[in-house]
Amino acid sequence: MTVPPRLLAAVALVDPAPDARVLEIGCGRGALAALLLERLPAGHYTGLDRSATATAATAARIADAIAAGRAEVLTTTLAEFRAEQVDLALAVNVNAFWTGPASRELAVLAAALRPGGVLHLLYGSDGGAAPRTDVVDRLTGHLDAGGFVPEVAMPEHGGVRLLHVQAGRQALR
Repeated sequence: MTVPPRLLAAVALVDPAPDARVLEIGCGRGALAALLLERLPAGHYTGLDRSATATAATAARIADAIAAGRAEVLTTTLAEFRAEQVDLALAVNVNAFWTGPASRELAVLAAALRPGGVLHLLYGSDGGAAPRTDVVDRLTGHLDAGGFVPEVAMPEHGGVRLLHVQAGRQALR
């Protein structure tokens, strides 16, 4: 199966440490999961999707990692998920963060991210089209309201331009 260039670009941008605990929101059919696991020889991957069809496909694709205890795939929404702490959370083209305040989802992520942990929201398409930028204000506003400090970039990698919103937790006052 061909891996979409936007997913290759996303993994390069996120660049998890080899021992990172990674949470992917909206794992789809598992292409990104497989790429991430290649970079996590001593880490752990958790994939979430609300579609049982998607999680079944992801689980089949990374069955060896699941059997080895290096990965898990769950059919659930982020709002209903209760995670152990993770170093990094990411979502590629997941609309929940800009279509509404995502208050419950961001609260889950705030609790799941370890101190110094980072949330990566990536948006874009294959084929050189520029990513949507009309959602930036909503994304950053929702993240700020959820206790995150967002940084926005529009990097290009391998001919793919992505909207990359990286966010860490606000310092406690």
